[in-house]
Parts: sequence; structure tokens; C-alpha cells
Amino acid sequence: MKRLAAVLVITASLLGAAAPARAADRIVAVTLDGRPLDRVGDVALLHDGVIYADVVKLVKAFDGLLTFQGKAVVVSIGTTTGTFTAGSRTAKVNDGAVTMRGTAFMRDGDLYVPLDTFVTRLAGGKLRVAPGASRADIVVNASPTS
Repeated sequence: MKRLAAVLVITASLLGAAAPARAADRIVAVTLDGRPLDRVGDVALLHDGVIYADVVKLVKAFDGLLTFQGKAVVVSIGTTTGTFTAGSRTAKVNDGAVTMRGTAFMRDGDLYVPLDTFVTRLAGGKLRVAPGASRADIVVNASPTS
């Protein structure tokens, strides 16, 4: 009986060491030209070291259009069109392909895409991330002093 208990303790400690726990996703506050984009926790999160945002909420913020096509979402902002697919790290932008920092994923029925790809490639803006990634500022209509 002591031998079985010892084997179980050793096995449990080895299994615990073999697979470190993944850090939980963190909420990221997002602003657009200095104004809050939406309620904190409702738009963006830090997932595996990449800031992701809900593509539907981003499209609304930029007065864009979107179409759902299975696991993909086609987004149009101005003259730029992009396609994001859940489970893919590649986004199609106009006639080209872009490798994103992370894989687009579904969470609670919403498609999350890397925020930097959306902002720089589709919206034509810049992204400034605060130290520790607690806040992300999207700058589209910057004044000459900013």
C-alpha cells in the first residue's frame, strides 16, 4: 500500500511538472483616437501574448461592413477588404495574404482576430500598446502633435 501511494505521489508530481499551466486571458482596454472603443472587457483581450479583439465590434467602430461565410468573416472598411478565418493564422487583405501574430479564434460565438493586423492592414491606423498590455490605443485621425 505504501508503494502504491509513493508511485501515485511521484506520478502526480511528474505530470504537474510536465505541463505548466497556461496563463489566463486578460482584458485589454481599447481606445480609438483617445475615446473608449466600448465597455472594458467587451472588445479585446490578451491571449497567448497577443492582443485580440472581437471583429464584429471593430467593424462597427470603423463603420465597416461584414459578411459571415462559414468559419470566415469578410470585412470591408473603405476600399480595403479582408478575410479572417477561425483557426487560421493567415488573413487575406485585398489581393494578398498576411501572416498574423496569432491564430484567429472563436470565443463564446465571437471571432477574435489579432488587433494589430486589423488596425494596420484594414483600418489604416497605428496601434500603441501600453506597457504590460493593459491598454491598446488605436490612432487613425492623429493630430500633427500626436
